[in-house]
Amino acid sequence: MLGAGLLVALGPKDTFVIKNSLQGYSAITLVAICALSDVLLITLGVAGLGLLVASTRWAMVSAMVFSIGYLLYFSFQALRSAFASSASFAVAGTLPEKTKPAFGVVRMALFHSLLTPYAWLDTVLVIGSVSATKEGEAKIAFAAGAMLASFIWFIFLTAGARLAAPLFRARRAWQVLDLVVAVSMMALAAKLLSDYPWQIP
Repeated sequence: MLGAGLLVALGPKDTFVIKNSLQGYSAITLVAICALSDVLLITLGVAGLGLLVASTRWAMVSAMVFSIGYLLYFSFQALRSAFASSASFAVAGTLPEKTKPAFGVVRMALFHSLLTPYAWLDTVLVIGSVSATKEGEAKIAFAAGAMLASFIWFIFLTAGARLAAPLFRARRAWQVLDLVVAVSMMALAAKLLSDYPWQIP
């Protein structure tokens, strides 16, 4: 339940999966990259990295600052896309199935999954810190549950995007999606800013 609560949110990686699923890229590849990346990060968190970072103030502050900056940048990009004069609005069903994603899509999936501070917050820091309260089989079961939540979520996203593909043949639908993404990223950034106890010495 904790894994679902943390991962089931419209973050940068999730919106990336939705958009590329709509454009017909391989759902299996997208799910594999994103979910297996979460498996790796959760494993690092449960192994002790999350608790170590959480106990180091400068590391936590750095992670929060970079995460907020990343979310705001992603929000700006979505706004720019929403109001761009020209854009590609191809969706699955209008083009042949792209069973092998282009190298650029794979690269960006890895970037959003592994190389951004926000990707580490929920998996390594939060899940890792909570796992420190558990021992033995309970810790393993806890980690496995969080990993399973990630797989279920990304399968749902790719399947849902394919079902919704007919709606996105209209330019307006893409604009609405970009605006929703922009607002969601701003809300996440605001939540990080308000939730983190900056005043703690």
